[in-house]
Amino acid sequence: MKMKTVSQWRVMLTKGPIEEVEEFTYLGSVVSTTGGTDQDVEARLGKARLAFRAMDKLWTSQIFGRAMKVKMFNASVKAVLLYASEYWTSYTEDSRQDSSVNQ
Repeated sequence: MKMKTVSQWRVMLTKGPIEEVEEFTYLGSVVSTTGGTDQDVEARLGKARLAFRAMDKLWTSQIFGRAMKVKMFNASVKAVLLYASEYWTSYTEDSRQDSSVNQ
């Protein structure tokens, strides 16, 4: 993947040239040539949904109290959702869309 570069040189391995791609996943985050975060946010939301669904029995359990369920949510679901979110780029139109949803 190239980001704002122009080069005539190609990186070669023993088996041939490295394939250029538009996007790839690295440590669970989607990296793309456009620099947008939409794909990464969608991927994180999907992973957080899976983590939440995997804990269905915990949510309906009478054994654990609300405080313990909140701690488990923060440790598993919230952590999965917010991993590497400090690198997400926020655009004005995204902020407007979020505020219209909350109203």
